[in-house]
Amino acid sequence: MREFIGDLFRFASFSIGGFLALGLIAQLHPQAESVLFAKPSAYGHTYLRIPNFLALSDIEALDIVILGSSTCYRGINPYHFTKANLNSFNLCSSSQSLFNSKHLLKWSLKHGANPKAILVDIYAKMWTSSGVESCRDLTINHDHALQPQFLKMALETQDPFNLILALYSGITRTFKPLSFPELADIYKTSGFTYSVRNPIDKLDCIPEEVEMTNTQRRAFQDIRQTCEQERIKLILVNPPQLCEEIFEKPKVMEGLPWIEGNDWPLAKVDSLYYDDHHLRGVGAELYSEWLAGQVLALMD
Repeated sequence: MREFIGDLFRFASFSIGGFLALGLIAQLHPQAESVLFAKPSAYGHTYLRIPNFLALSDIEALDIVILGSSTCYRGINPYHFTKANLNSFNLCSSSQSLFNSKHLLKWSLKHGANPKAILVDIYAKMWTSSGVESCRDLTINHDHALQPQFLKMALETQDPFNLILALYSGITRTFKPLSFPELADIYKTSGFTYSVRNPIDKLDCIPEEVEMTNTQRRAFQDIRQTCEQERIKLILVNPPQLCEEIFEKPKVMEGLPWIEGNDWPLAKVDSLYYDDHHLRGVGAELYSEWLAGQVLALMD
């Protein structure tokens, strides 16, 4: 038994030592970091959005927290909600699935958010995601990966490398915060990215049938349960798209307020999009103004 414990201790010591050695090597050159771990990216503005939320002086005064993927952070500008007297923040991020939204919801509540409503952009293509890609964005691309909820998300992906990346990124950014050159797309306060893109050139819609995976179904059940426990209204929005997915509304979403973004009068105006499902900045402003009115009508 003593020999086994000794071997286990030596293995753990060797593993930790190896991890630290690789971390030191990665700090010598950005290319080494990219090869050994992952290269941080400014795409999607996660490096600004997360600290922006943490720096809010009135987190507890938020009326709405918005969750979802890129159709959301590029499509919903909280400014138009503020004009409707709904103080809101957009916590959407690249490829964010319901699995990732579950963790961001709990993270926001632990940091003092006490919203009247959660608005979830339920872009159906994310229903088949594993959540791994979004997890890496939410641990590599900001300076707060050591916070417990981000580490828990990495652990729950059941991908050991995600946890390694989260630990490495969290430790590294403690001493060397992220910074990037300014992007063409413009980050706005409250989490919105204004997409400076040309209109879509060609469009070839191929209908795609989507069915929610068990992982995403369980994640949504968790979101719904958390909202019920905290007495938070849960509102769903299917974002506007030029090419819509084919799906049946999952049973776990039945009975909840549903806003159909494709009912927006300008939903099929192709010049407002830069691809088949992402709005250009000018389109997002128009959509957000319409959406704010829809949400306001659902608030008690």
